[in-house]
Amino acid sequence: MTVDQINRIKALTAELAELSKSFEGSSELFMVDSLPFLKKSKELVGLLQSPAEHATSLILRTMETSVIRTLLSLNILQAIPATGSISLQGLAAATVTQASLLERLLRVVTMTGFLVRENSGNYRHTQTSLAYAGQIGRLFAPCYDEGVRALVRLPEYLAVRPKEEAMSAKYSPFTWNEGHEGKSTFEILSEMPERTEGIHTLASNVQHLRPYTGFFDYSKLASEDRERPVFVDVGGGNGHVIKEVLSAFPQIHPEQCVLEDRAETLELARTTGLLPAGVKLLQHDYLTRQPIANAKAYHLRAVAYNLGDLELVKLLKQIVPVMASDSKVLIAENILFDDNGTAFSIVSDMIMLCIGGKERTEKGFRDVLDQAGLKVDGIHRAPGLEFGIVEASLKAS
Repeated sequence: MTVDQINRIKALTAELAELSKSFEGSSELFMVDSLPFLKKSKELVGLLQSPAEHATSLILRTMETSVIRTLLSLNILQAIPATGSISLQGLAAATVTQASLLERLLRVVTMTGFLVRENSGNYRHTQTSLAYAGQIGRLFAPCYDEGVRALVRLPEYLAVRPKEEAMSAKYSPFTWNEGHEGKSTFEILSEMPERTEGIHTLASNVQHLRPYTGFFDYSKLASEDRERPVFVDVGGGNGHVIKEVLSAFPQIHPEQCVLEDRAETLELARTTGLLPAGVKLLQHDYLTRQPIANAKAYHLRAVAYNLGDLELVKLLKQIVPVMASDSKVLIAENILFDDNGTAFSIVSDMIMLCIGGKERTEKGFRDVLDQAGLKVDGIHRAPGLEFGIVEASLKAS
């Protein structure tokens, strides 16, 4: 260990001692970055740990990740009482799991401190494992299922697929790992209702990182021409965006809005009651020609990150020919910082990598928009977040 490293360890120790005086606990929100106290603690561990210790820890943590997902699927964590403890035999009986297998799995998570094995041999929750038995587990599971599951096989995937071959929604580590290449991610998941529900649960719990309004002035899209489409929500899902925009900007009228998506999604939009009367619903595959011409804005939220660069350029090129000179393309997505990014954006990007999509920096958006014949008019970031709207229009001819 160098003198600089020793000095940094001493400095971190002093900083942690000072921060501990005002430490009141970490955030309970999912995917929020660590507070300074925890960040510095991790930096200290990184300095104290040898490369061999790091490798050992990494292997154990990787195994712990898989074991926790297994325990959730077997309802093991849910079967441990919130207070008190339970024996191995009692836990095995309650979950119809082989005791010897269960013991081996629990050995991993008691070694890491996720669960506690008492001197009596009984098992009890920690604060963390108890949270996993509830909401945190319901958020962890889809991250594992749609990201980690395929990501751990990425070396195998790249060994059998040319590295320069562009990934897409139909040919990705996810579709390869699931054994359904040629089908889109959403086609595959449509046959897996539990995993689809997990994705919806995850999306609703990171909404604080992906706000609908508060950082872009949609009122500038308003038009007195009631016949002109103002807001075309491409791949707009159940209609949450249109609902929020109309609520915050009454200058835009429902009959000037169009919700575009797959037939089954639109059917759900009809039954939820989210949308005010007058909003048009139109079945549309966004990789085919845009059917609504001359709209003030073509809005894409949580669409671009599902697509690789080639597919996103293809989508945008379906819109460009029908745009008017004053039409806008609005892409509402994470806009990655140029540094290491946040925990949320890194996790999201790795999940997107697995399903053939991509999170992008400002430059990444500029590049694909330029290839599609569009220019960036503005980058509108939500305050303090790695999320915003990229505003674009036609290049001057």
